[in-house]
Amino acid sequence: MVFRSSVRLSVRLRCYRAILHDPKLYPDPEEFKPERFLNKDGTVRDDPTLSLAFGIGKRICPGRHFVDAAIFIATASVLSVFNVTKAKDENGLEIPVKVEPCVLLRLVV
Repeated sequence: MVFRSSVRLSVRLRCYRAILHDPKLYPDPEEFKPERFLNKDGTVRDDPTLSLAFGIGKRICPGRHFVDAAIFIATASVLSVFNVTKAKDENGLEIPVKVEPCVLLRLVV
């Protein structure tokens, strides 16, 4: 019983990931480009596809608003206290960030 449930969850998560990484909707889906979620005037784009991360229909996550607020508060707290910049080497040059895929819960993130 548990195995069947986890298989369904795994398939559902892969479908959501495939939708959220569609190159037609989001060019270069593996690249970190937060500006893709902004309109030309800098406001946040209303994208119904992004809500798929919380599920749909009667199985939608009841804590989605709490999570959204918690992430905003945590991010705002970090940015208000710390100076977030790239690391520098001994010569004072910025060290380039290398992004590598990782496996999390049997999904490539």
